[in-house]
Amino acid sequence: MLQESGGEGLNIGIVGGGAVGLLLAAYLGRRHGVTVYTRRPSQARQLAEHGVALKKDGETSVVAVRAQPFAGVELDEPLVFVTVKQYDLASVCAQIDAFRRVRTLVFLQNGMGHLEQLAMFADKNVLVGVVEHGAMKLDDRTVAHTGAGKLTLASRYGSLGDARELREGECGFPIEWADDWERILVDKLVVNAVINPLTALLQVKNGALLETAPYRDMMRQLFDEVQKVLPLDDANRAWERVVRICRKTADNYSSMYMDLATGRRTEIDAILGYVLKQGEARGVALPVVRFIFCAVKGKEGGEADG
Repeated sequence: MLQESGGEGLNIGIVGGGAVGLLLAAYLGRRHGVTVYTRRPSQARQLAEHGVALKKDGETSVVAVRAQPFAGVELDEPLVFVTVKQYDLASVCAQIDAFRRVRTLVFLQNGMGHLEQLAMFADKNVLVGVVEHGAMKLDDRTVAHTGAGKLTLASRYGSLGDARELREGECGFPIEWADDWERILVDKLVVNAVINPLTALLQVKNGALLETAPYRDMMRQLFDEVQKVLPLDDANRAWERVVRICRKTADNYSSMYMDLATGRRTEIDAILGYVLKQGEARGVALPVVRFIFCAVKGKEGGEADG
């Protein structure tokens, strides 16, 4: 049954109609007025006419949203989430005039290579966030919520702004606030750097990395190099977090696995490519990281220029 989109809350824009964008729209649209800005007009029509469908625990719910193509628009929502993959972020930021009236921007990209691009919005409230939910886009308007987690947000420029209006238990979608934006991004980057490339190359679910002893050894070798060049307060705690999340998402396929399986571009440049650049800047050789990076780039069909 189609649910009405929220009316008493905020007007929220979501740039990107991928798995994360649709997941946000499905939950935030229950209490707020949500507009999804898509790359393709056909997806915008699907969402506007039929709503976003959320599949979870064997049930499907539908939430009404507004939608339109992003190209050439001027967003008028005070709060906007940017959920496109990191490699698409430059083209979104190039339309800087589209965000002229936006007061608060939230960026939800993997990796940390996009941070320099955010400086162009430093006159606004800019937040960065980490999504720990499992989500899989099934079609242009349908997303499967494959693993419950949380959304953690922290301010990069300005204040929390309009994001303060979001409740911590937003419609069954937990939101947490952090004081240290770098810490939450580094923590997520370490997890992504270890789990995603290995599951993509080995073509296994996350849990197989722990269940198979040689795979766990590969995890540890990769982690040991990654932690040499990232600002970790406690390497043991970071490793335990990788293991914990790998175990919690044991039945999930990583986003990088799914990208390779479906012939899409991966985020390997934003993840291990960023780690390699940190190694180069510090004069630290990372042979295991480079090997894994080149292997994924090869399967992807790209050039290993990281």
